[in-house]
Amino acid sequence: MTRPRVTFAIMAGGRGERLWPLVRASRPKVCLTTDGRQSLLQTTVDRMRPAWRGADWLIVTTQEQARAVRRALPPSLHGRVLAEPQGRNTAACITLAALTVAAQDPKRVLVFAPADHWMGDPAAFRRALRTAIRAAAAHDTLVTIGIRPTHPHTGLGYLRAGERAHVPGPVPAYRLAQFIEKPSAELAQRLVSGRRTFWNSGLFIGRAEVFLGCVMTWLPQHLRRLLPLANGASAPQAAAAYQALPAVSFDQGVMAHLRGGLIIEGRFAWADLGSWDVWAQRSTTSAPQMLVGTRNVSVISEGKDGHLVAAVGVRDLVIVQTPDATLVCPAGRAQDVREVVRRLQRQRSLARFR
Repeated sequence: MTRPRVTFAIMAGGRGERLWPLVRASRPKVCLTTDGRQSLLQTTVDRMRPAWRGADWLIVTTQEQARAVRRALPPSLHGRVLAEPQGRNTAACITLAALTVAAQDPKRVLVFAPADHWMGDPAAFRRALRTAIRAAAAHDTLVTIGIRPTHPHTGLGYLRAGERAHVPGPVPAYRLAQFIEKPSAELAQRLVSGRRTFWNSGLFIGRAEVFLGCVMTWLPQHLRRLLPLANGASAPQAAAAYQALPAVSFDQGVMAHLRGGLIIEGRFAWADLGSWDVWAQRSTTSAPQMLVGTRNVSVISEGKDGHLVAAVGVRDLVIVQTPDATLVCPAGRAQDVREVVRRLQRQRSLARFR
């Protein structure tokens, strides 16, 4: 079999509203750092680069965030940024990138990867990814990498696996029986108890022509409206096309309908760094803090000004401090922080805090 031609397509256009106040309109989530050294975006690039030598790259973001994203990339990738007119969720992002690649090479394998995830074992991740790439090149379907769940989580998607699939490689593969997006607490508990149930890692792998075939089947208006953009539509035409698109995730628009896809088991620790409760568990940066008589209190601070955060006699809180804004919320409500951003967008007097 000929070695597959591969493009790594990094999805770097998310608004990251649940990570306010560190995330702002001028500072995308993918430019944040959990270790004080590298941005999430640069960490993603470094983790993926050794997986497939000679792979091409696309960094998909929005025009609003493109300048900040380029600053977070090495100079060699500045010309590989694909800017959407606006963010319309991952179905639009994936469709535009697939159209762009298919115009030159429809059989090229695309690896769509979020830029805001944490991997505990990069080597194991790369083994799973290589297996997924070879499977995608050989099969007329989409491939994803599933993570064994460690606890019930209502904010993630789940993959229910069917029979074992015959895919060469060092890790097990299964047929996708069902994709379940953000289940109820009761259903999440049942799913975690299942033998062949995985978290959706957010990685989607397949030939460009296969992605477009799936979009044609389940999201035909995405293909119809975005096809002119791949052929060089003007800026006003591109903006109008995006404005008319519904904001649909690829998970809900395509994966929820797909049967017979492939799941490659990812045997590595994984986390979606999309909310403060998860961020607090994975961040290694430190800032001055004093916790007295507290329980389950997480303090996140940029720490640039030596600002001390003290908490006394409280429990189950997340505290995020920046030079001009502070967030305090119950640990169980970390998913709801985006409501703060939505209210800020409606109040002109508070525009500088967006």
